[in-house]
Amino acid sequence: MNGGRQVNLGRVARGPHAGRVMFAYPAGGSVTVPFHASCLRLLQHELTKGPQRLLSNMSHASGLYVADNRTCITEKFDDRGSPEWLLQVDTDIEFPPTLLETLLKLAGNTIKILVASVPLGAYPSCGFMRTETPGVWDPVYPVPTTPLKVDGVATAVALIHRDVFNAVADADGGCWWHHIYLPKSPDGTSARRFRYRSQGEDLAFSVRAAAAGFQSWVVHVPGIGHYKVRRCSHDDEQASYATALDDSSDGMGEIVQEGEHGPS
Repeated sequence: MNGGRQVNLGRVARGPHAGRVMFAYPAGGSVTVPFHASCLRLLQHELTKGPQRLLSNMSHASGLYVADNRTCITEKFDDRGSPEWLLQVDTDIEFPPTLLETLLKLAGNTIKILVASVPLGAYPSCGFMRTETPGVWDPVYPVPTTPLKVDGVATAVALIHRDVFNAVADADGGCWWHHIYLPKSPDGTSARRFRYRSQGEDLAFSVRAAAAGFQSWVVHVPGIGHYKVRRCSHDDEQASYATALDDSSDGMGEIVQEGEHGPS
């Protein structure tokens, strides 16, 4: 609200840099209070900028499957034809109100896929490098405060330029976030016994973006927290974090020191 009337950021954004970013969140589970509060602070911060605001609009998609939610968001972004950037932030993330200008400054004129890293459940960061086994990735840790080239990213906080989505769609259609299934069983395994490894939506996106000629980058942005069982952040060098999921029989998760890979 502004002076008692509602403000539509998508309509009032003006100026050479205004409205460059669509902010969106895929809501597959609960929306945490820290995320909600962060969104309100972001809106307040952007409204104070007047015609120089960076935020074009806010959107979301809600459903059981995160890949479908990300696809719906990207379709909305694609259909608008503008702005330049899509920033997707998961609903268990806490972030500073200056997130937009920070990520745009770090991206500069060359980076078109930039992920602000947080500790994940079983992994210490959102950056990954390929291994010799297709579909198996090694996490990168520690994460520097300047962008680092990686082979793949987890997209809890992901700033992606329109050019990337256009190039992927031109090559493969609007399958930006569809899972990729890779063979897990060796050649010669019978059809009945053959198994596959699922490449989740964010690493599948990384593969498609790389095939389209785009490099992924990861960076530590201070002030970003990830709420699973409790807040986790790269700001806490010795922090421990709770796994999002645990394959053990008790299903309660376990605490793993940051920097360890945790359960596979």
